[in-house]
Amino acid sequence: MLDVDGVDRSFRLYVPIFVKPGKPAPLVIVLHGARGHSEQVERLFGFNAIADREELVVAYPQGLGSIWNDGREPGLRPSGKSTSADDVGFLLKLVDNLVTAGIADRARVYLAGESSGGFMAARMACESSDAFAAFAILIASVPKSYRTTCNPSRPVPVMTLNGTEDRLVPWEGYVPKGHARDGPLGLMSAREHAAFWAERNGCSSFDAMPLNDTDPGDASSIVRSDWSKCRPGGAVAFYEVSGGGHQSPSPRSRALDQIVGALLGPRNRDVEAAELVWDFFRRFKR
Repeated sequence: MLDVDGVDRSFRLYVPIFVKPGKPAPLVIVLHGARGHSEQVERLFGFNAIADREELVVAYPQGLGSIWNDGREPGLRPSGKSTSADDVGFLLKLVDNLVTAGIADRARVYLAGESSGGFMAARMACESSDAFAAFAILIASVPKSYRTTCNPSRPVPVMTLNGTEDRLVPWEGYVPKGHARDGPLGLMSAREHAAFWAERNGCSSFDAMPLNDTDPGDASSIVRSDWSKCRPGGAVAFYEVSGGGHQSPSPRSRALDQIVGALLGPRNRDVEAAELVWDFFRRFKR
């Protein structure tokens, strides 16, 4: 539990038995989506198995009211709900506490989030890029307003992942009713979002490569695009999940898969999203 401006904030912490006291380890912070919670994302995202294998520490913070103050205007949230919680301060204090305790290596702190947690990770990349070595923004985007308000203090490695059949964070972006598509209010499309980070990082070209379609029965496939010729320290990887809904890829079967699929759209089963995230993160240090 952490006190942030007089408010108690909670988080779950997974420390594998291989991580020894006094030897700071890489730290991955994973943010849940709206209406989610820390225990749920720990159980479903699958990062603890990677932590055991790679000797990482993983933190799962809890948003107040199960949402994040993620930089979106209320009109850009499907639920319309927003919060004034100091989530930026919470995440920075969490990092500082784990570094001071000798648990986390400050040079290898990473932030990943799904859905609302992804929007929150994007906000942190804009406002607190110096605190993290790299960011992963899954099934999320950024507001169009970030074109003028998002100014990271350094080039930042960013991975993004979006499904073409996502109904909550639409592939083609979102504009509230009554606003022009080319106006300033709305969410960027998936490709605009990836290109946004490439522009911030000064990248000039990219290559696309399809991943192995290991489960043809899921009617889904993934293409990875990597930007190159970026400013020192900058990098962008973008995963296009063709046929994927508002779910991160995973080959694992889960309870209520059919019900969740009906609500959020189909899940790609070719690869584990957490493995994609760590494969990207492991390349970077601050």
